[in-house]
Amino acid sequence: MPTRKPIPDYLLRYGPPHRAIERRVIPTGGPGLRLRFYPGVDDRLRDQLKEFAQWLRRELEFLHPVQVTVVAQATVMGLDGAPGWAVFLIPPPEYMVGDLVRIYMAGGKLAILEGEYGYSQEEALTLLCQVLAHEIAHYEQWRDGHEISEDGVSERAELIVSTYQERARAVS
Repeated sequence: MPTRKPIPDYLLRYGPPHRAIERRVIPTGGPGLRLRFYPGVDDRLRDQLKEFAQWLRRELEFLHPVQVTVVAQATVMGLDGAPGWAVFLIPPPEYMVGDLVRIYMAGGKLAILEGEYGYSQEEALTLLCQVLAHEIAHYEQWRDGHEISEDGVSERAELIVSTYQERARAVS
């Protein structure tokens, strides 16, 4: 039986993770990226992610209904039951039209990045955009029929966010 890696302390000290348990099929409409925010998510993060999502919709191809749920907790439960900052829930093999592709993101990480780690508001919001971009990169792997792995995902996320920032600077 494989041994489970120990969970890092920094993921355990912020309370229990949000459990991503919901109905499997939710009426969605057509393909596209949708955001959903739980009560308690910081308004600054809400505004930043809405702006980032608008840009993502113009720049990337979403062939499925992709719902990003941002929760107020500092962590979300990963596929292995361990807490993490975000999770892309791989759709089941029997995925059907109308099923959501789900991403859960820990909005409470903003306060941790600013308060405990000393990041500025801008740096913390950028890091959270990168967390979302990381999960979007996993969606792209799944969408394109590739194995879901960490290979190249962080680099893809950094490219997405840096391109977003460059274009935002060019507009302003």
